[in-house]
Amino acid sequence: MKNVDDLIESAQALAERGFSRGEIADELNVSRETASWLVERSGAAQAADAGGPAIPDDIHVDWSALGRDSARLSYVGQAMADLLSKQGEAVDLT
Repeated sequence: MKNVDDLIESAQALAERGFSRGEIADELNVSRETASWLVERSGAAQAADAGGPAIPDDIHVDWSALGRDSARLSYVGQAMADLLSKQGEAVDLT
Protein backbone atom coordinates (compact mmCIF):
# COMPACT_ATOMS: atom_id res chain seq x y z
CA MET A 1 0.00 0.00 0.00
CA LYS A 2 1.30 3.43 -0.90
CA ASN A 3 1.93 6.15 1.60
CA VAL A 4 -0.41 9.15 1.27
CA ASP A 5 2.58 11.48 0.89
CA ASP A 6 3.83 9.39 -2.04
CA LEU A 7 0.42 9.63 -3.68
CA ILE A 8 0.36 13.40 -3.16
CA GLU A 9 3.80 13.74 -4.76
CA SER A 10 2.76 11.53 -7.68
CA ALA A 11 -0.45 13.53 -8.17
CA GLN A 12 1.53 16.78 -8.11
CA ALA A 13 3.99 15.50 -10.71
CA LEU A 14 1.18 14.36 -13.00
CA ALA A 15 -0.74 17.63 -12.56
CA GLU A 16 2.37 19.62 -13.45
CA ARG A 17 2.71 17.53 -16.63
CA GLY A 18 -0.82 18.62 -17.61
CA PHE A 19 -2.79 15.51 -16.71
CA SER A 20 -6.49 16.02 -15.97
CA ARG A 21 -7.97 14.87 -12.66
CA GLY A 22 -9.52 11.86 -14.42
CA GLU A 23 -6.19 10.88 -15.97
CA ILE A 24 -4.47 11.24 -12.60
CA ALA A 25 -7.13 9.00 -11.05
CA ASP A 26 -6.51 6.38 -13.72
CA GLU A 27 -2.72 6.56 -13.36
CA LEU A 28 -2.78 6.27 -9.57
CA ASN A 29 -5.66 3.77 -9.53
CA VAL A 30 -7.79 5.90 -7.22
CA SER A 31 -11.24 7.49 -7.53
CA ARG A 32 -11.66 10.88 -9.18
CA GLU A 33 -12.62 12.41 -5.85
CA THR A 34 -9.43 11.07 -4.27
CA ALA A 35 -7.37 12.36 -7.20
CA SER A 36 -8.92 15.82 -6.79
CA TRP A 37 -8.12 15.75 -3.08
CA LEU A 38 -4.53 14.67 -3.74
CA VAL A 39 -3.99 17.43 -6.30
CA GLU A 40 -5.47 20.04 -3.97
CA ARG A 41 -3.25 18.80 -1.12
CA SER A 42 -0.15 18.97 -3.31
CA GLY A 43 -0.62 22.64 -4.10
CA ALA A 44 -0.50 21.95 -7.84
CA ALA A 45 -4.08 23.18 -8.15
CA GLN A 46 -3.11 26.64 -6.90
CA ALA A 47 -0.09 26.74 -9.20
CA ALA A 48 -2.24 25.88 -12.21
CA ASP A 49 -4.88 28.44 -11.22
CA ALA A 50 -2.25 31.13 -10.65
CA GLY A 51 -1.28 31.49 -14.27
CA GLY A 52 -0.63 28.15 -15.89
CA PRO A 53 -2.60 26.92 -18.84
CA ALA A 54 -6.30 26.46 -18.16
CA ILE A 55 -7.15 22.80 -17.68
CA PRO A 56 -10.77 21.95 -18.43
CA ASP A 57 -12.80 20.14 -15.78
CA ASP A 58 -13.82 16.57 -16.40
CA ILE A 59 -17.37 16.08 -17.59
CA HIS A 60 -19.61 13.04 -17.69
CA VAL A 61 -21.57 12.20 -20.82
CA ASP A 62 -24.24 9.50 -20.62
CA TRP A 63 -23.86 7.97 -24.08
CA SER A 64 -26.42 5.26 -23.29
CA ALA A 65 -29.16 7.82 -23.99
CA LEU A 66 -28.10 7.80 -27.66
CA GLY A 67 -28.39 4.04 -28.00
CA ARG A 68 -31.94 3.98 -26.70
CA ASP A 69 -33.32 6.09 -29.56
CA SER A 70 -32.78 5.29 -33.23
CA ALA A 71 -33.48 8.90 -34.25
CA ARG A 72 -30.67 10.11 -31.97
CA LEU A 73 -28.30 7.55 -33.46
CA SER A 74 -29.25 8.77 -36.92
CA TYR A 75 -28.54 12.40 -35.94
CA VAL A 76 -25.16 11.51 -34.47
CA GLY A 77 -24.28 9.49 -37.57
CA GLN A 78 -25.23 12.40 -39.82
CA ALA A 79 -23.15 14.82 -37.73
CA MET A 80 -20.13 12.51 -37.86
CA ALA A 81 -20.51 12.04 -41.62
CA ASP A 82 -20.68 15.81 -42.06
CA LEU A 83 -17.52 16.32 -40.00
CA LEU A 84 -15.70 13.59 -41.90
CA SER A 85 -16.74 15.01 -45.29
CA LYS A 86 -14.87 18.21 -44.39
CA GLN A 87 -11.64 16.27 -43.71
CA GLY A 88 -11.25 14.81 -47.18
CA GLU A 89 -8.62 12.08 -47.52
CA ALA A 90 -6.93 12.95 -44.19
CA VAL A 91 -9.06 10.50 -42.17
CA ASP A 92 -7.51 7.07 -41.60
CA LEU A 93 -10.11 5.46 -39.37
CA THR A 94 -13.68 6.10 -38.25
